[in-house]
Amino acid sequence: MILFISSSNREAAALATACDHRSWASYSCATVREFRPLTERIRPRAIVVRQRLIDGYSDDIFVSLRATPAATRPRVIVLMSADRSTPAEARQIALGADCVLHDPVRMEILLEYLAKYRLPVETHAPHSSGRRVAFSVAGVDVYPQEHRIARGKRSLHVAPQEIALLRILADTPDEVVPYEILYGDLLGRRFEGDTTNCRVLLGKVSASFKRLQIDLRSFIQVIPKSGYLYSPVPDKPRLPGRSTRPKRLRRQSPIQGVARRANR
Repeated sequence: MILFISSSNREAAALATACDHRSWASYSCATVREFRPLTERIRPRAIVVRQRLIDGYSDDIFVSLRATPAATRPRVIVLMSADRSTPAEARQIALGADCVLHDPVRMEILLEYLAKYRLPVETHAPHSSGRRVAFSVAGVDVYPQEHRIARGKRSLHVAPQEIALLRILADTPDEVVPYEILYGDLLGRRFEGDTTNCRVLLGKVSASFKRLQIDLRSFIQVIPKSGYLYSPVPDKPRLPGRSTRPKRLRRQSPIQGVARRANR
């Protein structure tokens, strides 16, 4: 997912068109005010921001990104006017910019940077540790590097997209993951209202879990028009102190019934 922040509609449209030609998912906004709530719905891997905006500067974007964990922080490209000084460029790098480009910005160069920055950074565990990098979802161990899921002695290989969906859900327990994030991270394109692809993918993952005798659907709630909500605890917990077994009614004879009514 790529996010453009520019107060020039023409510039934002040109960048979005260039991404569409490469089938890259992208979003755009014009102000710092629009940026903050937008990041609650999408998680960009790369940001292209114009250094000066109508309600602030790229500095404000870097301030907003400070709360983002370093492992998931997006790569940032800052676009500056040709007359900006060297100290101003150095300041952007000090604030966290991965790249600074001056006007006139050459689209071919910008796209090559985005081609590199839009991909997730892969980190490998030290070989000396001898441990497999894995995470757990709904009681199943997931091994991303092997494209494998396992439960006890049962194990099977799954598609990379299935692993990617499980990773997103595992990273956001008890939170609704919007379709904008799912489509951007899993399919690399903008969500336009049709949830078919996500439903098919969730069905494939559920079928894989079923082979391990796990009902994944009891851990995932589909929120209409919003996204998926994963809970590490399946369903809703019952209230304490309440019996889960229905009470048995004691059978009585007609004579006992008449006697009880007579004594009331």
